[in-house]
Amino acid sequence: MRSNSSLLNLSRLALLAGLVLLPISVKSDTASDRLCLFEGYTETELARYFIASSDGFSLSFVHSVSLTPVVDHYEIRPTGIHQTAEVFEAHGAGLPSFAGDVGETGWRMENEKFVLEMDRQFQRIQLRIQRDYLNTLHIADQKIILADFNTSSIGVGICKKQRD
Repeated sequence: MRSNSSLLNLSRLALLAGLVLLPISVKSDTASDRLCLFEGYTETELARYFIASSDGFSLSFVHSVSLTPVVDHYEIRPTGIHQTAEVFEAHGAGLPSFAGDVGETGWRMENEKFVLEMDRQFQRIQLRIQRDYLNTLHIADQKIILADFNTSSIGVGICKKQRD
C-alpha cells in the first residue's frame, strides 16, 4: 500500500504532465488551423474543417470555357490564405496567360499541364458554385463537393474563434 506522500507526489507528477501537454493540444486546434465555408457573402457558417499546417488545401473545378480541369493550391499562413499554385490544361478566360501575372513566381510544364507557381494572399475566397463545374474542396484525403451545400456562392476563409 502506498503512503499518502507517495500518492501526493504521484498526483503532482500527473498534474505537471498535464500542464506540459496542455499547450500542445490547444495550439493544434486554434482558429487559424480551421477553414470555414460561408453562405455567399455572409458570415453564416456552412462548415468548418481542420487544416494541418503542412497539408494546405486545394479547390478544383472544370473551367467553363475550356471545359478542362483546374486545381488551385493554397496554404494557411499567419497573414491569411495564400494561393501557391494553379494547375490547368488549357488557357481560357480568367486563367493566367502571361509571365508576370499577379503574384506569379514561376511557370513550368508538368505531366502535360501548365503549373503556375505563385504567392497570392487572400482573407477570403469567393466562389460561384455550379454542380456542372464540379467545384470541390480537397483537404488531405477528403473531397467536399461544394454544390452539396445547395447555394450558388460560397466564401472560403479562416474561421474566427468561436465564443465559449
